[in-house]
Amino acid sequence: MEIQKKLDRFFEEIQKEDFLQMRGLGNEVPYFIFDYEPEHELIVRKSVRYFAERIHLNIKVLNLFEMVIGLFEDIGLDGLKQFEEEQGTEELFDALRPTLEEEQLVDKIAEEAEDAQIIFITGIGSVFKLIRAHELLNQLHAKVTNIPIVIFYPGKYTGQGLSLFNRFESNGYYRAFSI
Repeated sequence: MEIQKKLDRFFEEIQKEDFLQMRGLGNEVPYFIFDYEPEHELIVRKSVRYFAERIHLNIKVLNLFEMVIGLFEDIGLDGLKQFEEEQGTEELFDALRPTLEEEQLVDKIAEEAEDAQIIFITGIGSVFKLIRAHELLNQLHAKVTNIPIVIFYPGKYTGQGLSLFNRFESNGYYRAFSI
């Protein structure tokens, strides 16, 4: 299967000293996009967990959906579901956006990055409409530039822009490396 070969090559590459030391990046930030066909989500998710547990590196796997829910732990998942049922999805998103725009999520990622060798960010498709990958990377640029960050992206990254699920174009983003 082509996706498994791509994953195997990826996990081999990130263990190399050049990758870990961020050699060859020039002055660019060490941000990487691992793009894949959306229908391979479950294979990618399973592989990320499998390899992160077995590679002898300090890899932090951060799921954006779980992190967003964590930001609202005082309300809890049940509270968020109830709010959505009573007010609607758009109203829920409108209520969540100010917290996300205050960069609390980025601060949490930066905190997690302090003692990691690599950060894997998953779940970008699960938070679609709330968080856009290019916006997240732009915000991270001010806080985390000293370790590799890999976003697992269900869609296409052309080196110039992102297309979530191969359907939704984002604003151009060109700072990340395709991996």
